[in-house]
Amino acid sequence: MLIKIHDVLNSQNASLHDDGLMVYQVIKDALDHDKAPVQVSFRDVKRCTTLFLNASFGKLLNELGEEAMLNLIVPAEHNQILNFDSKYKDMWINVINRTNFQAYREEAHA
Repeated sequence: MLIKIHDVLNSQNASLHDDGLMVYQVIKDALDHDKAPVQVSFRDVKRCTTLFLNASFGKLLNELGEEAMLNLIVPAEHNQILNFDSKYKDMWINVINRTNFQAYREEAHA
């Protein structure tokens, strides 16, 4: 299945938390309907924030786990977005290390 971010958001910007949640739901619905891999196209998207990625792909990663995420979700056509790979990697690290991060926060605020 192919999901086009631009068509879901009707915008060239994938920047807001709510945008991410909207895309999350579209991808989740596609996976619930058919367990086949989902290609997520960023064609015609000019801007993408880590906030958006955390709310969409990060939430999926948290729910599905790394193996399923690698096998089922394929971000595509994002070369025009400045630092996309770096932002995606940051999102991934944030989700995978959330337990360590939460422990650091709790220790800092104790």
